Amino acid sequence: DLPLESLGSTDHIPRDVLLDRERFRRIPLGGRPMGLRIAADNRTALVANYLDDSVQVVDIHEGVVKRTIHLGEHTSPSLARRGEAIFYDARRSLDQWYSCHTCHYEGGGNSVAIDTLNDGSIASYKTVLPLYHVAETMPWTWHGWQTDLRAAMTKSITSTMQGPAPNDEDVDAMIAYLKSLRLPPNPYRQADDRLSDAAERGRRIFEGERGACANCHHGPLLTDGKNHDVGLGKPNDRYDGFNTPSLRGLYRKTLLLHDGRVDSLPALLTGPHDPAKVSGVEPLAEDELADLIEYLKTL
Repeated sequence: DLPLESLGSTDHIPRDVLLDRERFRRIPLGGRPMGLRIAADNRTALVANYLDDSVQVVDIHEGVVKRTIHLGEHTSPSLARRGEAIFYDARRSLDQWYSCHTCHYEGGGNSVAIDTLNDGSIASYKTVLPLYHVAETMPWTWHGWQTDLRAAMTKSITSTMQGPAPNDEDVDAMIAYLKSLRLPPNPYRQADDRLSDAAERGRRIFEGERGACANCHHGPLLTDGKNHDVGLGKPNDRYDGFNTPSLRGLYRKTLLLHDGRVDSLPALLTGPHDPAKVSGVEPLAEDELADLIEYLKTL
């Protein structure tokens, strides 16, 4: 058995175990291992590998893959599939600590505010932006300073993940994969995709003068691609204002605003992002606020 130490919000294998090669070692598998079963001989592990579309037979004692059973015809991966492999590859980070997927869980976020230094300042924590439709939402980053997606991909790997620089083919593959990402089905939408009566009333508030949300959040992805000063900045911010985030998939978020300071839509819309503060409209009544929230959950 491997003991675990609890350090804050995460568990870690003690360093003395990591250094004991008889008790702990890595067995390179590649792809994306998703399932594991130990055979009756307590020596063989069967690993379901998603990206390789295979079952790998691993000799635990020798630390090698003895056999790979492909599930169907083995074909060369597409450009997007190669990008997906990079996205899940921890070897792209320092000491294999994490991959792109660690923060952008299956292309979304991870409900954590982290300091990547991407905003040019230290101890300025930001929530992780989802990557759905990312190629269509220039500029990038919370402060909107990045206008080159290829450069953004490279910087994320070399600076945030502290890994080796990707080559041009790697970046092409990653962008192809990101372009393939789509939001999961929205559970707040009705089966025929119609809005409920409350959500329809909320849509009219959102798009009309009553809420004026669509002044910034408009178009197919509900972002105007511009920076705005909404009163949330700090004196040490290197960049002014915040890039309007897309509201698609808003219902999936558990931390809201750039720094995750609020954790619910009611707290957001009656607090730091109250339409009356941001757009200068008259304060919303309780029933109007409830309708607006019902609409936001359907986006």
